[in-house]
Amino acid sequence: MALSVDTSAIPMEALEPLQTEIFSGPREFELSFRNVSYCVKQKHDRTHSAILKNLSGSFQSGRLVGILGPSGAGKSSLLNVLSGFKKTNVTGQLMVDGQLLSERRSRKLVSYTRQEVTLWQCLTVEESLRYAAEFKLGHCTHEQKQTKVLELLDILGLQRCADTLTADISGGQAKRLSIGLELVSDPKVMLLDEPTSGLDSVAAYQVLAYVRELAARGRVIACVIHQPNSQQMQLIDDLFVLAKGRRIYNGPTNEMVTRFASFELHCPVSYNPADYALEVASLEQEDERLERLMMEEEKDIFDYKPTRLATEKCVDESYQRYSLTTFQQLQLLLHRTAMCVVKDSYQFKARIGINLAIASLLSLAFYSTGNNADRIWANTAVLIISLYAIFFTSLFSAVLVYPRESACLVQESKNNWYSLKAYYWAKIIVELPTLFCSSLVFVVIVYFFTSQPLEWFRFGMFTLVCLLFGWISQMLGLLLGSLMPIQISLFIALLVLVPASLFSGYFVPLRDAGPFLRPLMYVSFVRYAFEGVLNSIYSYDRPNLECPEVFCYFGKLKHFLSFISMPELAYGYDLLGLCAWTVVLMAAVYLSLQRRIKIL
Repeated sequence: MALSVDTSAIPMEALEPLQTEIFSGPREFELSFRNVSYCVKQKHDRTHSAILKNLSGSFQSGRLVGILGPSGAGKSSLLNVLSGFKKTNVTGQLMVDGQLLSERRSRKLVSYTRQEVTLWQCLTVEESLRYAAEFKLGHCTHEQKQTKVLELLDILGLQRCADTLTADISGGQAKRLSIGLELVSDPKVMLLDEPTSGLDSVAAYQVLAYVRELAARGRVIACVIHQPNSQQMQLIDDLFVLAKGRRIYNGPTNEMVTRFASFELHCPVSYNPADYALEVASLEQEDERLERLMMEEEKDIFDYKPTRLATEKCVDESYQRYSLTTFQQLQLLLHRTAMCVVKDSYQFKARIGINLAIASLLSLAFYSTGNNADRIWANTAVLIISLYAIFFTSLFSAVLVYPRESACLVQESKNNWYSLKAYYWAKIIVELPTLFCSSLVFVVIVYFFTSQPLEWFRFGMFTLVCLLFGWISQMLGLLLGSLMPIQISLFIALLVLVPASLFSGYFVPLRDAGPFLRPLMYVSFVRYAFEGVLNSIYSYDRPNLECPEVFCYFGKLKHFLSFISMPELAYGYDLLGLCAWTVVLMAAVYLSLQRRIKIL
């Protein structure tokens, strides 16, 4: 029997917050939920498909809960909903000891570790824990944070690899470390999505043993377990079994077989109970035995209709989402990012090396063309090629940045390490010196070896345009990298650059552009950059160029500028156009990151 789902539902109820005294002592407590439903919209026909159907259940502190079910049963979706990671099209109630838990307070009490291990590859194990402590224990002293880090290294058995880069530790150690990063703030509820996936049986048992020890210390710990063997099953105290988004068992592990047998679902003596549970959950829902089991399990569903609570938000002034202020978060993010750049400088060195190589080739090919009237077209080609070189080196490096960091950003921001605002500005600030150094190396070599005018104000104007153009490509790369996979990002980047170049005024002069093309030339960022470098090199009363031949028609610069119908705009307008594009793309990057965090 399929249960109906309200497709217009909003996030789980946010009612009165819990009192902090609930967790003031070591006594047992219970995390429970009722009538939790979750659906997703199908893109092909815009209908809603139910993933979770009126689920109710409870998890006890001090006991390790294993969530079982075949693929597509809704295991990870349940954890996403209980943790608050999924909010759209979700209805239901979340409670602790029978008291409704507000959405804001739940983010303080509940931590969620996703299936994919998300670690900063250039940090050591101890450094990872230390930064987690800095973000999450802002009220503690340095000595207290260090004590907490050492305690976690001992609890998780990571002392031997404390000084090892996270990129070099084993899968089991990485799983334990990812759990430890959330343990720093001592959450009362820990939700783990397949902490043993990808590990061999020995490593999986070790991870599960550590998790059970953490549960025994008085926490609620629920984890999705993918086909646990009989040895691992002995570590699991309670089971929550799902079948197609509906519950078929919630209780002690050693009572599950008896429960199934009462519905004529007999587990063979030689079977692992976990394997049999998956077989039962995989039965067709038309199976009369499974249908009776589901109906019996769903007797505890309350007569509750989820309602819209748009104006009934909980206001809890005592709750502070982040342990640090935005400025403190920014400082710490800058420090961590700088450390990662120093330790893993391959990309920066590669970018400098590529710019050096291209600049050297360009200088050899167009050596000393800058003051030669007979080679003015070649010199103009130098200017446009320089812009393209800066564009692609900045774009490619930026496209690769976000995909490497996205998982860490989502995990840390949703677990309240820091705000998106702090991450965004830290990323902007760190990217600026990288762009400045790599682009300046290119500009200096090309400018002087191609004999451009040796006037500081012209050099400064030329450099400023190149840096702004590089920053636009950097932001475009970050935007594309946050919206789509790398392969598609590079393809879309070319689709953006080709029309922007076509309307730059270099390939199609302004005088030849028809009435339908002219408006497009005023929105092309390549046009503003090209006009800017032309202005910096040829305008502002520059003397006529040298003519090595008997007659050079373009010896007089006004003839050349008139011939190409550029620049039509003054240098200041070119800068204004580039700055406008910069602001638009920076805002788009922020909104894109915000959207990415919400949907993941």
